[in-house]
Amino acid sequence: MNTTSIEINVLGPLQTRCGTGLAQLSGTKMRSILALLAYRAGDTVRRDELVEELALDRSTGDPVNALHANMTRLRKWIQFHSPDDRVLETVGSGYRLNIERSAVDAHRFATRVENALNLAPAAPSVVAAVLDDALALWRGDALLDVFDGPLLCSIADELHRLRAASREELVHAWIELGRHQKAIVNAKRFLVDDPLNERLHSALVVALRRIGRHAEAVESYQSAERILRDELGIPPSTGLRASLHDRATVMAP
Repeated sequence: MNTTSIEINVLGPLQTRCGTGLAQLSGTKMRSILALLAYRAGDTVRRDELVEELALDRSTGDPVNALHANMTRLRKWIQFHSPDDRVLETVGSGYRLNIERSAVDAHRFATRVENALNLAPAAPSVVAAVLDDALALWRGDALLDVFDGPLLCSIADELHRLRAASREELVHAWIELGRHQKAIVNAKRFLVDDPLNERLHSALVVALRRIGRHAEAVESYQSAERILRDELGIPPSTGLRASLHDRATVMAP
Protein backbone atom coordinates (compact mmCIF):
# COMPACT_ATOMS: atom_id res chain seq x y z
CA MET A 1 0.00 0.00 0.00
CA ASN A 2 1.30 3.46 -0.82
CA THR A 3 0.20 7.05 -0.24
CA THR A 4 -2.21 6.98 -3.16
CA SER A 5 -4.18 4.17 -1.47
CA ILE A 6 -5.11 6.40 1.46
CA GLU A 7 -8.18 8.63 1.30
CA ILE A 8 -9.23 10.95 4.10
CA ASN A 9 -12.77 12.27 4.27
CA VAL A 10 -13.73 15.25 6.42
CA LEU A 11 -17.17 16.11 5.01
CA GLY A 12 -18.83 14.51 8.00
CA PRO A 13 -17.16 12.48 10.76
CA LEU A 14 -13.48 11.87 10.00
CA GLN A 15 -13.17 8.81 7.79
CA THR A 16 -9.96 7.18 6.59
CA ARG A 17 -10.06 4.68 3.77
CA CYS A 18 -6.98 2.49 3.33
CA GLY A 19 -7.14 0.36 0.21
CA THR A 20 -10.66 -1.06 0.13
CA GLY A 21 -11.39 -0.80 3.85
CA LEU A 22 -12.10 1.85 6.46
CA ALA A 23 -9.63 2.46 9.30
CA GLN A 24 -11.07 3.83 12.54
CA LEU A 25 -8.97 6.45 14.35
CA SER A 26 -9.90 6.92 18.00
CA GLY A 27 -9.10 9.97 20.08
CA THR A 28 -10.33 13.49 19.34
CA LYS A 29 -6.82 14.96 19.42
CA MET A 30 -5.46 12.52 16.85
CA ARG A 31 -8.52 12.95 14.63
CA SER A 32 -8.05 16.71 14.79
CA ILE A 33 -4.36 16.48 13.89
CA LEU A 34 -5.06 14.14 10.98
CA ALA A 35 -7.94 16.30 9.72
CA LEU A 36 -5.79 19.44 9.68
CA LEU A 37 -2.83 17.65 8.07
CA ALA A 38 -5.17 16.17 5.45
CA TYR A 39 -6.78 19.48 4.60
CA ARG A 40 -3.29 20.93 4.11
CA ALA A 41 -2.06 17.81 2.31
CA GLY A 42 1.40 18.36 0.86
CA ASP A 43 2.01 21.46 2.98
CA THR A 44 3.66 21.78 6.39
CA VAL A 45 1.55 22.37 9.49
CA ARG A 46 3.69 24.06 12.13
CA ARG A 47 3.98 22.67 15.65
CA ASP A 48 2.84 25.95 17.19
CA GLU A 49 -0.32 25.83 15.04
CA LEU A 50 -1.10 22.33 16.29
CA VAL A 51 -0.38 23.29 19.91
CA GLU A 52 -2.83 26.19 19.65
CA GLU A 53 -5.40 24.15 17.73
CA LEU A 54 -5.47 21.47 20.43
CA ALA A 55 -5.18 24.01 23.28
CA LEU A 56 -2.18 22.07 24.58
CA ASP A 57 -0.63 25.23 25.97
CA ARG A 58 -3.62 25.53 28.32
CA SER A 59 -4.27 21.88 29.12
CA THR A 60 -0.77 20.58 29.81
CA GLY A 61 2.43 21.80 31.41
CA ASP A 62 4.56 20.66 28.48
CA PRO A 63 2.63 21.28 25.24
CA VAL A 64 5.52 20.35 22.94
CA ASN A 65 5.98 16.98 24.62
CA ALA A 66 2.21 16.39 24.60
CA LEU A 67 2.08 17.12 20.87
CA HIS A 68 5.04 14.81 20.26
CA ALA A 69 3.25 12.00 22.11
CA ASN A 70 0.13 12.44 19.98
CA MET A 71 2.18 12.58 16.78
CA THR A 72 4.00 9.39 17.75
CA ARG A 73 0.69 7.58 18.25
CA LEU A 74 -0.65 8.96 14.96
CA ARG A 75 2.50 7.93 13.10
CA LYS A 76 2.23 4.38 14.45
CA TRP A 77 -1.43 4.23 13.44
CA ILE A 78 -0.63 5.40 9.91
CA GLN A 79 2.29 2.99 9.59
CA PHE A 80 0.04 0.12 10.67
CA HIS A 81 -2.27 0.88 7.75
CA SER A 82 0.42 1.97 5.28
CA PRO A 83 4.01 0.66 5.23
CA ASP A 84 5.17 3.80 3.43
CA ASP A 85 7.19 5.78 5.99
CA ARG A 86 6.83 8.92 3.88
CA VAL A 87 3.09 9.36 4.47
CA LEU A 88 3.66 11.43 7.62
CA GLU A 89 6.92 13.38 7.76
CA THR A 90 8.54 15.69 10.25
CA VAL A 91 9.58 18.78 8.31
CA GLY A 92 11.56 21.46 10.10
CA SER A 93 9.30 22.89 12.78
CA GLY A 94 6.20 20.99 11.73
CA TYR A 95 4.64 18.00 10.04
CA ARG A 96 3.45 17.17 6.54
CA LEU A 97 1.03 14.56 5.23
CA ASN A 98 2.27 13.36 1.86
CA ILE A 99 -0.92 12.51 0.03
CA GLU A 100 -2.49 14.09 -3.03
CA ARG A 101 -5.12 16.73 -2.31
CA SER A 102 -7.47 14.77 -4.51
CA ALA A 103 -7.33 12.05 -1.83
CA VAL A 104 -9.22 14.40 0.52
CA ASP A 105 -12.96 14.72 -0.11
CA ALA A 106 -13.03 18.42 0.82
CA HIS A 107 -10.65 19.23 -2.03
CA ARG A 108 -12.51 17.05 -4.51
CA PHE A 109 -15.70 18.83 -3.49
CA ALA A 110 -14.19 22.31 -3.82
CA THR A 111 -12.74 21.51 -7.25
CA ARG A 112 -16.06 20.22 -8.58
CA VAL A 113 -17.97 23.19 -7.21
CA GLU A 114 -15.47 25.63 -8.69
CA ASN A 115 -15.79 23.94 -12.08
CA ALA A 116 -19.58 24.06 -11.91
CA LEU A 117 -19.75 27.69 -10.82
CA ASN A 118 -17.43 28.65 -13.67
CA LEU A 119 -19.90 27.08 -16.10
CA ALA A 120 -23.03 28.60 -14.56
CA PRO A 121 -25.43 29.77 -15.80
CA ALA A 122 -24.53 28.86 -19.39
CA ALA A 123 -24.71 25.06 -19.07
CA PRO A 124 -27.36 24.20 -16.46
CA SER A 125 -27.47 20.48 -17.28
CA VAL A 126 -23.72 20.11 -16.75
CA VAL A 127 -23.83 22.34 -13.67
CA ALA A 128 -26.61 20.24 -12.13
CA ALA A 129 -24.78 16.96 -12.78
CA VAL A 130 -21.47 18.21 -11.37
CA LEU A 131 -23.03 19.79 -8.27
CA ASP A 132 -25.21 16.76 -7.59
CA ASP A 133 -22.06 14.64 -7.69
CA ALA A 134 -20.14 17.08 -5.48
CA LEU A 135 -22.86 17.30 -2.82
CA ALA A 136 -23.06 13.51 -2.65
CA LEU A 137 -19.63 13.58 -0.97
CA TRP A 138 -21.16 15.04 2.20
CA ARG A 139 -22.06 12.66 5.05
CA GLY A 140 -23.01 15.31 7.61
CA ASP A 141 -21.55 18.61 8.74
CA ALA A 142 -17.85 19.04 8.00
CA LEU A 143 -15.27 18.01 10.61
CA LEU A 144 -18.00 16.70 12.85
CA ASP A 145 -15.90 14.83 15.41
CA VAL A 146 -12.80 16.98 15.90
CA PHE A 147 -11.79 19.79 18.27
CA ASP A 148 -13.35 23.17 17.59
CA GLY A 149 -9.98 24.89 17.36
CA PRO A 150 -9.63 28.13 15.37
CA LEU A 151 -8.15 26.59 12.22
CA LEU A 152 -10.56 23.67 11.94
CA CYS A 153 -13.54 25.91 12.74
CA SER A 154 -12.47 28.30 9.98
CA ILE A 155 -12.08 25.41 7.53
CA ALA A 156 -15.50 24.01 8.46
CA ASP A 157 -17.14 27.43 8.06
CA GLU A 158 -15.63 27.85 4.61
CA LEU A 159 -16.73 24.38 3.53
CA HIS A 160 -20.25 25.05 4.78
CA ARG A 161 -20.36 28.34 2.86
CA LEU A 162 -19.27 26.51 -0.28
CA ARG A 163 -21.89 23.84 0.32
CA ALA A 164 -24.58 26.52 0.65
CA ALA A 165 -23.47 28.16 -2.60
CA SER A 166 -23.48 24.83 -4.42
CA ARG A 167 -26.96 23.99 -3.13
CA GLU A 168 -28.27 27.36 -4.27
CA GLU A 169 -26.76 26.96 -7.72
CA LEU A 170 -28.03 23.40 -8.04
CA VAL A 171 -31.63 24.43 -7.35
CA HIS A 172 -31.23 27.33 -9.77
CA ALA A 173 -29.94 24.93 -12.45
CA TRP A 174 -32.99 22.68 -12.02
CA ILE A 175 -35.25 25.71 -12.44
CA GLU A 176 -33.40 26.78 -15.59
CA LEU A 177 -33.87 23.26 -16.97
CA GLY A 178 -37.59 23.37 -16.27
CA ARG A 179 -37.21 20.59 -13.68
CA HIS A 180 -39.34 22.47 -11.18
CA GLN A 181 -40.47 19.48 -9.13
CA LYS A 182 -36.84 18.45 -8.65
CA ALA A 183 -35.97 22.03 -7.68
CA ILE A 184 -38.78 22.04 -5.11
CA VAL A 185 -37.75 18.72 -3.57
CA ASN A 186 -34.10 19.77 -3.33
CA ALA A 187 -34.86 23.25 -1.98
CA LYS A 188 -37.08 21.83 0.77
CA ARG A 189 -34.45 19.23 1.67
CA PHE A 190 -31.65 21.80 1.82
CA LEU A 191 -33.74 24.23 3.88
CA VAL A 192 -34.12 21.64 6.64
CA ASP A 193 -30.55 22.29 7.80
CA ASP A 194 -30.15 25.78 6.31
CA PRO A 195 -33.47 27.48 7.20
CA LEU A 196 -32.07 31.02 7.04
CA ASN A 197 -30.89 30.73 3.43
CA GLU A 198 -32.95 33.37 1.62
CA ARG A 199 -31.77 32.33 -1.83
CA LEU A 200 -33.10 28.81 -1.30
CA HIS A 201 -36.40 30.20 -0.01
CA SER A 202 -36.55 32.47 -3.05
CA ALA A 203 -35.88 29.59 -5.45
CA LEU A 204 -38.54 27.47 -3.76
CA VAL A 205 -41.15 30.21 -4.17
CA VAL A 206 -40.33 30.67 -7.86
CA ALA A 207 -40.32 26.93 -8.60
CA LEU A 208 -43.73 26.57 -6.98
CA ARG A 209 -45.09 29.49 -8.97
CA ARG A 210 -43.74 28.09 -12.23
CA ILE A 211 -45.91 24.98 -11.92
CA GLY A 212 -48.99 26.86 -10.79
CA ARG A 213 -48.82 26.12 -7.07
CA HIS A 214 -49.40 29.76 -6.20
CA ALA A 215 -51.04 29.24 -2.82
CA GLU A 216 -48.15 27.03 -1.70
CA ALA A 217 -45.68 29.62 -3.01
CA VAL A 218 -47.32 32.29 -0.84
CA GLU A 219 -47.25 29.95 2.16
CA SER A 220 -43.55 29.26 1.57
CA TYR A 221 -42.83 32.97 1.34
CA GLN A 222 -44.74 33.67 4.56
CA SER A 223 -42.89 30.85 6.30
CA ALA A 224 -39.54 32.32 5.21
CA GLU A 225 -40.66 35.78 6.34
CA ARG A 226 -41.60 34.42 9.76
CA ILE A 227 -38.32 32.51 10.19
CA LEU A 228 -36.24 35.56 9.29
CA ARG A 229 -38.21 37.75 11.66
CA ASP A 230 -38.11 35.32 14.57
CA GLU A 231 -34.49 34.20 14.19
CA LEU A 232 -32.73 37.31 12.87
CA GLY A 233 -35.18 40.13 13.48
CA ILE A 234 -34.99 41.24 9.83
CA PRO A 235 -37.49 41.50 6.97
CA PRO A 236 -37.11 39.48 3.74
CA SER A 237 -34.52 40.74 1.28
CA THR A 238 -35.47 42.45 -1.97
CA GLY A 239 -34.68 39.24 -3.85
CA LEU A 240 -36.96 37.12 -1.68
CA ARG A 241 -39.80 39.63 -1.89
CA ALA A 242 -39.42 39.81 -5.67
CA SER A 243 -39.61 36.02 -5.98
CA LEU A 244 -43.38 36.28 -5.70
CA HIS A 245 -43.47 38.37 -8.86
CA ASP A 246 -40.22 38.54 -10.84
CA ARG A 247 -38.40 35.33 -11.83
CA ALA A 248 -35.26 37.25 -12.88
CA THR A 249 -34.38 37.99 -9.27
CA VAL A 250 -34.81 34.47 -7.94
CA MET A 251 -31.14 33.91 -7.24
CA ALA A 252 -30.13 37.51 -6.66
CA PRO A 253 -27.80 37.87 -3.70
